[in-house]
Amino acid sequence: MNWKKSLRAAGLVAALTFSLVGCNTEGSYSPQEIIDQALQETKEPITYYGEYTMDMGDIGGKAQVKEWTKDGKRRIEMTAENGEHIITVNNGSQVIMYDVVKNTVHKMDMNGDGSNGFPSPRDQAESLFNLVKDTHDVKIAGEEKIAGRDTYKVVAKAKKDDTLIGDIEVWVDKKTWVTLKTITNSAGNKMTSEYTKLDDSAKIDDAQFTIDIPKDAKVEEIKVPQSESVTLDTVKEQLGEFLMVPEGNGLTLEGISLDKGIEDRSEYTFTYAKNGQPDISVTVFKANSNAKKVESIKGEKEMDIRGQKGTVMDENKFHCINWQENGYQYSMFIVDSKQTIEDLVAYAKQMTIVK
Repeated sequence: MNWKKSLRAAGLVAALTFSLVGCNTEGSYSPQEIIDQALQETKEPITYYGEYTMDMGDIGGKAQVKEWTKDGKRRIEMTAENGEHIITVNNGSQVIMYDVVKNTVHKMDMNGDGSNGFPSPRDQAESLFNLVKDTHDVKIAGEEKIAGRDTYKVVAKAKKDDTLIGDIEVWVDKKTWVTLKTITNSAGNKMTSEYTKLDDSAKIDDAQFTIDIPKDAKVEEIKVPQSESVTLDTVKEQLGEFLMVPEGNGLTLEGISLDKGIEDRSEYTFTYAKNGQPDISVTVFKANSNAKKVESIKGEKEMDIRGQKGTVMDENKFHCINWQENGYQYSMFIVDSKQTIEDLVAYAKQMTIVK
């Protein structure tokens, strides 16, 4: 599991909190009520055409975006300052991404629930606010106009400086509850998105959710990798000798899953429960001594683990220790929120070699 890459994407989650939909009601709201209202599902998804700018800072540069949304379907046309021009369509059953410059197409079938690794903007925003509700002070910072529309401005300020997800500012449209502007400081990178146009009375033709693909375009079908349940004997056969948290004192191994990580490497995750309740998970894979060292991210600190130089991430709802030992990379995560980093380190000390 490339957890550092996933964490760096946390800022993108914030930058993509568009299309938050809810019912419009009158009255005065607390910050939580505005957030709850903006995240609320509606029976009839909103239809609109929008244009916005994105500034993804050092990780992505700037881009101009056009967006069509109808009946849960979406079309996005992005033109970046580096010349990239990408059209992406979610037609409800498939995601199609056409790179106009490279003349390449990637297609991915979606699960029946419409997810398949592509969370909706509402899901992205809900995850973001759930992450910060305990670590940030959230307040209404006034009312402003964005793209000519009345909005509530909601500010979430981090309670401490050294945190993965920093300060967040969002401007929520009073009528549609669409997030019209977002500014985030996450993983040390500032990102801004801002609508310059939002037309919720636009008439959008269903043809917008198809792409005319040139005959000479290179088309690739993308299969979303699925976790595979494996036995301990399989892991032993593939890894040889490695460290494992032993069962005992109420701790039981609930299952082992195999996932494909970077460069198709095999990563094995051991999931444990204690007294019948989810407790910890441990991921192990063979370390690549030639791999480029991944730079640390904000909120990550060094820590001695089992006599090895390791790292710890102790953020709200994300607690993890990582280290290398005898040619293997280990990551241990808290599943039970009552656990602490000290508990993880104690588990690491208990690990024994299995053959």
